[in-house]
Amino acid sequence: MDAGLLRERLERLKDRLGMGYEVGVEWLPGTIKFRDGRRLEEEVIGNTILIYAEDPDLAYGLLAHGFTEWLLNQHTKRYRLLINKLIELFEQIHYEEKERIVEAIARLLASP
Repeated sequence: MDAGLLRERLERLKDRLGMGYEVGVEWLPGTIKFRDGRRLEEEVIGNTILIYAEDPDLAYGLLAHGFTEWLLNQHTKRYRLLINKLIELFEQIHYEEKERIVEAIARLLASP
């Protein structure tokens, strides 16, 4: 199997589901990547499924896995955006409160 055949198989998956047309696939056999101490055979980054496995049969199975992962990521995207905005707001509030305390202590230390 070459990368072109893997892309054709992805197109068939997209057509079956009627979605995911923005997803692409790259087959990078032999690439070695690790996450949390485990060697990756496939990962999804943005709208790209990266497959590192050298075995063509395994690569096809990983394509379905990666596409499924991408679909689930789309489902949770709004939640992640909301959580990230909440974290951003919390950090801003925390920073402003800390600065008020720092300024108050600095005034205390600076007065005779």
